[in-house]
Amino acid sequence: MVELVLTVSILAAMGLAGMMAFHSSRVGRWPLGATVALLLCSVAAAAGAGLTGRPGDFPALLAGTLLPILLLARLARGLWWPARVFFSTFALASPLFAATLVWITFRGSLPLPSFLLSLILLALELFGILLSLVFAFEMVDALGRPQLQPVARAMANYPLVCLQVPAYNEPPELLRTTLEALARLDYPNYLVQVVVNNTTDPALWQPVQAACLELGPRFHFIHLPSWPGFKAGALNEANRRLPAEAEIVGIIDADYVVEPDFLSACIPHFGDPRVAFVQTPQHYRDWQDSSYLRGLFHAYRYFFDVNMVSRARVNAIIFGGTMGLIRRSALEEIGGWAEWCITEDAEASLRILARGWKSVYINTPFGRGLMPLDFDGLRRQRFRWAFGGIQIIRRHLKMLLGLTPSRLTLGQRYHYLAGGISWFGDPLVASLTFFLLTTAALMAAGHPLFLRQLVGLLLVMPVVMLVAGLARLGWALKVATGCRWKDAPVAMMVMFALGWTVTQACVAGLVRDRGVFFRTPKVRSPSHLRRAIFSTSMESAVSLACVLLGATVLVVGSRPLGPLMALMLGWQALAWASAPTASLLAQGIELTPLRLLFRQSPQNTGLRMLQIAAAPRRLVLAPAIALTVFLLLPALFTARDDSQIPGLNLPARVLPVQAVNERPAIQVAPPKPANGTPRGPAASAAPTASPSPGPSASATPSPSASPSPSPAPTPPAHGKPSPSPSPIPSATPSPTPHHH
Repeated sequence: MVELVLTVSILAAMGLAGMMAFHSSRVGRWPLGATVALLLCSVAAAAGAGLTGRPGDFPALLAGTLLPILLLARLARGLWWPARVFFSTFALASPLFAATLVWITFRGSLPLPSFLLSLILLALELFGILLSLVFAFEMVDALGRPQLQPVARAMANYPLVCLQVPAYNEPPELLRTTLEALARLDYPNYLVQVVVNNTTDPALWQPVQAACLELGPRFHFIHLPSWPGFKAGALNEANRRLPAEAEIVGIIDADYVVEPDFLSACIPHFGDPRVAFVQTPQHYRDWQDSSYLRGLFHAYRYFFDVNMVSRARVNAIIFGGTMGLIRRSALEEIGGWAEWCITEDAEASLRILARGWKSVYINTPFGRGLMPLDFDGLRRQRFRWAFGGIQIIRRHLKMLLGLTPSRLTLGQRYHYLAGGISWFGDPLVASLTFFLLTTAALMAAGHPLFLRQLVGLLLVMPVVMLVAGLARLGWALKVATGCRWKDAPVAMMVMFALGWTVTQACVAGLVRDRGVFFRTPKVRSPSHLRRAIFSTSMESAVSLACVLLGATVLVVGSRPLGPLMALMLGWQALAWASAPTASLLAQGIELTPLRLLFRQSPQNTGLRMLQIAAAPRRLVLAPAIALTVFLLLPALFTARDDSQIPGLNLPARVLPVQAVNERPAIQVAPPKPANGTPRGPAASAAPTASPSPGPSASATPSPSASPSPSPAPTPPAHGKPSPSPSPIPSATPSPTPHHH
């Protein structure tokens, strides 16, 4: 089985390299899929058989990979062949690697606490493999075939459209720019509602009222100084004040400058009476001069250029709020915006689709807003999105699983479920980090944690998956968003920097029913570096712990496990250090007059009105503390002597993973003379093990193997590899539905 896992892993790596090298419609339609699959499988089978020292297994490995690959490739025949080859190889490698992890976990003979921890680790790893499959499918589905181009119907008339601009404590000058752009739309039948809610300072709302009067009768000003439900409640009240003939409602954020052709390009899609809403990308302006803003821009764009493109193929997009249009009758059919959800726009789209309506995604930007200028504002925004995503899953899980009646299709259920559970990718990475840190600390203290062993393929697979995941993400950013290669690392850094924030939001969303406010530490220091470190104190502390423990296990750890753990801890140190690095880079943004104005906006600071004042810090620190304590418990049940851990021999070439419960053969000590003195110099040494097996030895039975038992392996001179978790590194982004 291990030979097959190794072969398929090599095959998946070649498939990824092939897609990255040959992705385009120009070569994608060549009729070479089966030929390429045969060539790749032959190379991978030869490499797998050679590395394991079993050249006779080449025909079986070729057949065991080629037939499933051809079957999976046929199931994915809508893709261009480079994407088809990659996804079929990846879809075959993932369950095989998962099966190997299960086999290794249950073949061991561990103490009960260690076995229970191994089960937790296994569950986390299997979930990581599942998320990797989800992200890989999303990527090839969006980039491995031509994009859908929605076709609009000819309309006999122009329905009345109302564009709503919700505003909370917005600078009047910023809002005026948005309103002036809306006054230039080339659509003949529309009006604008400016809904200023929960804003009591006259200096903030009176200039906006004056601007509406100046811009003419199209602009209606609504002031709700103290209104329940916050943004959703204010929009529901605005809908009640609409004229009866208004058919379409649109949402425009207060910082957006909309193109004149927005309505004329989008409204014709409502000519289909089954279309409930039309969504366009949320695009941004004023970002080209800063490396941080360029990376943030492309990180934002990933969702609209990959995730939404994939969702649109099966009518499963979300309504992202700003730059979206929705049919008034569909909104009234579901009872309006849900005031219990802090991402009311995405939640409404699920309920609308569940009633059988259609949606349209036009992947063309018609408006540009401004991105948060400081990292704290970005974290608050992402916390709100993630918390809202968990709210949606909690409220509608039964419907998504088909336990309550709805008209959702299988594809719609999949995408909304996948989008919801993908938020848990960051808590997964955090959990694996704490596993790795605890294991490294116990190893450095000479008290290793007895989990399943890292041997054979498990020694190299985490590194291989990490490199492949980073390459896949960087390539997808380049192809989907058009970013330059030098900007891709910054975009990935921004994605990783928000991991702990999303983790806290997921924990809070699981235990809280109503919205919470994410509080960031306030650090007043003239030093940019100190502010960056202390404002991201948790991420900075974890990164430092990874560096210190990585250096320690590199020096005192056994070979090759010590260097491998040091490498994994080094990667985790970089990933967690992304947060203070992003905070530091954000402080270097040049503050132009527009940015100085935007700094006052809640769109920048993330200080939005929510239902509960703050999320207690203990709410999000408790899981990390509890996990660490639980990880330390097996130390009470295990011995400090590394020799008690069942060790395995690791020859130079990659051998199959052997059973954990295999132990060296019991040796009989030589008899002692009557005076009790041992005979010969060797008598004072530890008993020697049986000779080491040859290159073809395997823990799994082979048809050509001799019926006699295999000799036990010889422990290496430096000691046996300590058991350790095998974290599945995540190099894929969390879902980022950009609703404001």
